Amino acid sequence: MERVFVRNKEVTIKRILQSASNEFKEHGFERASVRVIAKNAGVTPGAIYKHFKSKEDIFRAIVIPTLDHLYKRNKELTNQAIEEIKLNGRECFEKKSDNSNEELLRFIYKNGSVFNLLFNCSQGTEFESIRHDLVNLEVQGAKKLIVALKEKKIPVNDLGDNELHILYTMACTPLFEIITHQYSYHNALNLIDMMEAAMNFGWERIMR
Repeated sequence: MERVFVRNKEVTIKRILQSASNEFKEHGFERASVRVIAKNAGVTPGAIYKHFKSKEDIFRAIVIPTLDHLYKRNKELTNQAIEEIKLNGRECFEKKSDNSNEELLRFIYKNGSVFNLLFNCSQGTEFESIRHDLVNLEVQGAKKLIVALKEKKIPVNDLGDNELHILYTMACTPLFEIITHQYSYHNALNLIDMMEAAMNFGWERIMR
């Protein structure tokens, strides 16, 4: 009996999240209606609040798993780059770019509905500054790489946070445009080179 209850609860939550995703996509977070979410999920508004504290809590439940994966993968790639600097020093920046940007693009398109909510429908939530937050994530990663380069006695320019933020905003803008305007995957692939070129330009400013 308890197993049936748990399964029914999971089904209900899944219906609520799907209904909420559709409502947020159509109206944005601020104009989205909990009553409409409940109606389309086949439950009462009161039933929704048994599972979620607020409308924003529903939004968080939709986007957090994807963001957690993104942040985890970013940390892994940063750590890999640090280890490569320790092993190969400056040479690792002279190698042909890896496929991490294409990997990121595939992940974004696999989770396109979530990224659409984050970039186009999150006004009024803690995620409305997602562009700034993702640029800052890249800046923090770059600062760790700069520390690793210094420890390897490799000369670097000491750029401040503002300069790094501008460089990474420039590098990330093609990706943000892809998400915001929902380009086709084929067209998005053609912009990867632009993103990598901007990233390389940034590191040319960092490396002496």
